[in-house]
Amino acid sequence: MKLLLIHAWNETEVAYRGRFSSLLSYPSLTLAVLYSLVPEGMFGQIDVVDENSQRVQYDRTHYDVVMISFETSSALSAYRHADAFRERGSYVVCGGYHATAMPEEALQHCDTVIIGPAEISIPAFLHDFAAGAPKARYHNPIVCAAEYPIPARDVVTKHRKLRIPAVIADRGCNNRCKYCSMSMMWRSDPRPVESVVEEVRSLHTKMVIFYDPNFFAKREYALSLMKALEPLHILWASNATADFGYDHELMEAAYRSGCRGVLIGLESLNTSSLRSVGKRFQETDKYKTVIANIHSHGMAVNGCFVLGFDSDTEEELLALPERVDRLGLDLCRFAVLTPYPGTKLYEDYEKHGRILTHEWSRYNQHTAVFSPVNLSAGRLDAIYRQVWREAYSWKRVLRRTFTSPWRFHPYVFILLGANIGFKFLGIDQKRNAS
Repeated sequence: MKLLLIHAWNETEVAYRGRFSSLLSYPSLTLAVLYSLVPEGMFGQIDVVDENSQRVQYDRTHYDVVMISFETSSALSAYRHADAFRERGSYVVCGGYHATAMPEEALQHCDTVIIGPAEISIPAFLHDFAAGAPKARYHNPIVCAAEYPIPARDVVTKHRKLRIPAVIADRGCNNRCKYCSMSMMWRSDPRPVESVVEEVRSLHTKMVIFYDPNFFAKREYALSLMKALEPLHILWASNATADFGYDHELMEAAYRSGCRGVLIGLESLNTSSLRSVGKRFQETDKYKTVIANIHSHGMAVNGCFVLGFDSDTEEELLALPERVDRLGLDLCRFAVLTPYPGTKLYEDYEKHGRILTHEWSRYNQHTAVFSPVNLSAGRLDAIYRQVWREAYSWKRVLRRTFTSPWRFHPYVFILLGANIGFKFLGIDQKRNAS
């Protein structure tokens, strides 16, 4: 038998697929994990397609089974692939964030839907398929972190990706922000420290990205893991929440273990906005102190912001580039508030008739798909693009880079490359030309 694994991509999107994508696009673990879940010897041929940089070919090979993982913005592309392969006689399985949120919709295009984590469901499906009795749905939400497989990284293309391997210690998050779909997919359950360290050691690399939604959420676990990382002498970066910047013991341990940068979802400079979506840290007046504290421990900060909260005004949004300057960030990212299916935000907006479209390809974090309170959706889109352009003027790029705590180290060039990559991200382009 032959198996095809696809990570679908929104074909209308150009962001993260241009000439600077290798500076910005993190390597996905999705396909690597799926591949590792397939029982050895079950398939004579297993092909893998990351649609971010590869094309799906319908007629090159007949596949007995096609598995497609996708997010909301790539749902229409995924459904087109699913329909095409079913027409050619393949058995099609769908999974990922969107299929988990909208299983009935997914089942209109596939034979089986995997809801939630795949670690138990994929082997169970394959066993049933081999026995001739596959089910329409598989949902096994409770997975022990000690049983996570080591991702089969070597089978996935590295084209157009950062050449820095990714590792996950705890893929879940205990926060419940209204716009986030993380809790719909995963629960917080850290892997054994020894397992994480052994995986990092096996990569034979000097730099790693941790994909954990909040690496420091379980404080004692984080301290134990960082202590165990010290002998490896690696550099690493991860996600954090703003309160990390007040815990000096954590920051000192992070630096000793090799942490040189954190990404923090600051989201807004308006306290009312943070309160409205359930953000735990709401002290926007403390952001500058938080960033300065992290800098004092030798780590850079990438701050992320969301535009379109109900409290946002046009005047406040237009002032973002200048206000972000005063925070002293090393990198900044912006997104349009997006009510993804499966989130409380989507439920609320749908209930109150604020969803403008269900064309999933537009759920890409840089297109307004809902009715804002204080401005139109079209105006929000325009302001978002203006904020990106102004925040990534050459003057601001150079100032962020050469006032960073990294400025005296060789990896300042990594920071400069990331700033340049974001400058040319391509958010103004509507169609992918590749």
